[in-house]
Amino acid sequence: MAKTLIPNIFLVLVVLISLGTNALSDKGVARFPLYHREKFMASHFKDHHSLVKARLGRDRARFKLLHQRHLQHSNSAPFLRPNVDFKETNVFEEGGEYVTVLKVGNPPQKVQLLVDMGTPFTWWQCQPGCTQCYSTPHHIFDTSMSSTYTQTDCSNGSCDVQQLYIQGCVRRGEHQCRFSVHYVDRSVSEGIMATDTISTDEGVHLRNNFSFGCGSRITGIDMFNEAATGILGFVPGGYSFPTQLQANNFTFFLPYYNTTDGGTLDLNYYDEFRFQHSSTAILDIRTDRYYLLFSGIEMNEVAIPIPPEFWEFDSDGVGGVTIDTGTTITKFPEKAYDIFKDYFIRKAQGLPRAPGEDQLDTCFYVKGLYAWTDLVPKVKFLFKVRNPPLKLDVRQVVMAVSDDKYCLAFAAGGRTSIIGSWQLQGSYIGFKLPSHVLGIQPRSSY
Repeated sequence: MAKTLIPNIFLVLVVLISLGTNALSDKGVARFPLYHREKFMASHFKDHHSLVKARLGRDRARFKLLHQRHLQHSNSAPFLRPNVDFKETNVFEEGGEYVTVLKVGNPPQKVQLLVDMGTPFTWWQCQPGCTQCYSTPHHIFDTSMSSTYTQTDCSNGSCDVQQLYIQGCVRRGEHQCRFSVHYVDRSVSEGIMATDTISTDEGVHLRNNFSFGCGSRITGIDMFNEAATGILGFVPGGYSFPTQLQANNFTFFLPYYNTTDGGTLDLNYYDEFRFQHSSTAILDIRTDRYYLLFSGIEMNEVAIPIPPEFWEFDSDGVGGVTIDTGTTITKFPEKAYDIFKDYFIRKAQGLPRAPGEDQLDTCFYVKGLYAWTDLVPKVKFLFKVRNPPLKLDVRQVVMAVSDDKYCLAFAAGGRTSIIGSWQLQGSYIGFKLPSHVLGIQPRSSY
């Protein structure tokens, strides 16, 4: 069984008691803007339906990569570098759905990055010397303009080749510490490791020697265009963003899809008052991502009879329920999803059925229906702690694919359930890592 950071029964009691304590770090709060990537993409689509098709396409691609990774690396094994040639280090992720902004270097330059809760690695494009950078309207970090930029030298022990994606010196006599990220869709991000000072977009200094991948060869990738110039890794460990900044607590406010409104990302912050009466889950922090202890689903105040083993790890450490802001649509194991879908259809008798859309197989028409949102079943997520369940509002349960057609925003997936960003939009998501607590507080509820 995997070595995890999941607390034992005694520690669970400590977690519940600690919910009443102050979790603000004495290091101070660092705030970042947070935008949905579609804010920078919507103008390139002819209509809402084409935007939704692109959205579902990204989601389908990410799930394929996640599922493929689980086939090759079970949760029972440490999430280390795959057993392949150093030049072919693989990553099974595809970026994220939310974008933030850092300032890097001296004088500071803005860098716009996708926040990814599926990787512990951070990289962005650098110039000069970027032989194959992808086109983006956002600033590409210019190393020659920063007086504090330093290449990582693999001859003095500062290049940690035990970390994921780090190759070290691959040519005889060189000192540059190289990284290589190969996506399973044959996209590539390669370059050298470096350090520089980083700060928030508002100028709050964070760290002098932040390690990142300085990308100079990025090929086959178009998923970042118009949104960002790199990836900000949020899985704990290695060169990830929160690990390097020693941020044990952080909170996202995820803006809604279909809006230009922004959200926030606050490091060293967990608002005890806000989450005091919210839904709270126990975090199981593993080496590849954040899992949570999930116990089931209610629909119209009735528990859906889905066997509990669908939410648990099997004897090989495969399964469980993870939270991933880079996945759009929440995925359940196929049999669990079928039970959930059947209950939804049964409770939504007043909604005329419509053909499916991509991976969304339960759709309906709303044209001419008065107060149709009242006909959408009310869904709640239940966690293995005695606290209020997580209520989803209508916008989190269904997705508009055209003016008069909506679909259930859930789908069948693999053995591991994934709670996606559609169900988390418009919510505060607080991570309190030392206590293994995840708080979720929707801004609105029914």
